[in-house]
This record gives sequence, structure tokens and C-alpha cells, in this order.
Amino acid sequence: MPDRATVIADLEHRFRQLSELLYDTSVDPKLADAAIAPLLADDVTFTDPWQQASGRDKYRLGIAGFHAMLRFKLDIWQLSVQLSEDARRCRVLVDGVMQLQPLGAWYTFPLRTQLVYDCSVAADGTPTVHAHEEMWSFGDLLAAVPLGGALYRRLFRPAFARGFLLASRLTARARGMLPPGV
Repeated sequence: MPDRATVIADLEHRFRQLSELLYDTSVDPKLADAAIAPLLADDVTFTDPWQQASGRDKYRLGIAGFHAMLRFKLDIWQLSVQLSEDARRCRVLVDGVMQLQPLGAWYTFPLRTQLVYDCSVAADGTPTVHAHEEMWSFGDLLAAVPLGGALYRRLFRPAFARGFLLASRLTARARGMLPPGV
């Protein structure tokens, strides 16, 4: 097996490329599938805020559909690989912004996105993906919706914050936990 630093660097490079292929819908979905399919466990699970599905074929179908239905590109800000002590498992964290184009190129909105890949690692350093999770904020999604987003940002969020802080004050006071001067 290659040394630890080499395995981590190779995994970082591989998952940067994979994430860029998977999360750029201008890429031919056949190319994305060819890159990811050999790395998928038979029982791979994909989870995002809307859905969860398990199975290699479901994952691959989801990628094809993703590329056929939606338009976006992921800008990666940072990527980190955590390799287990025995170098047989890894977790890959990708932090970035998905540039969504729901109405075509004339309207793009950014959606902060975190990806987590949980993998086993073969002796030659090749990963097998067992779980892929995509995380993003519903609040950010709502805030970016044309017209409705402004109402969410300017009315709902401030009103909810006031209500939450009032409930916090009343509860903390009733339990004797209110910080001095607050």
C-alpha cells in the first residue's frame, strides 16, 4: 500500500474530480456515470434533504436524472479526507456552493452545499463509496426563490427570530438561567 500521505492526496484528487463531474450538469451524464459507477458499493446510500435511496442502480439512475432535469455547477471551496488509522476506511468532506440555474442561464442562485462520502479503501488506495450525503439549508433555498425569497428574508426570518428570542427570555427567566444584563 502507498504511504498514508500519498493515499490521502490521491483520495483528495479523486473526490474533487468526482464531485466536479457529478455536480456539473453540463457534463455528459454518461461520463459522470463511467467515473463513479466502478466506485459504488452495491448497497450505496444517497441522502439529501428531499430523499434517501439505497442501491447501486438507484444511485446511477439518480445521477442520470439529476443531469437530465436540473442545471447547476458546484464550486468547491474546500475538501478534506479523513483516513482511518488502518487506512481501510475514509470520510471525504466537500464544502462548496452549488450554482443553481432553475430557470436557465439568466437566473442563477448560490446554495451552500456540503457533501459527505463514506468509503472503504482497498489496499491499492481505491475507494468504494458506501454512503453519499448532500446537505444544504432549506432556509438558503427559500431565501433564493424569486419574489417569495424576499418575503422569507425580510419578514419571516426576523419575525421568527423575535419570537424565538422572546420564548428564550421567558423560559430562561422562569428557570433562573437568564444571563446577567440580558
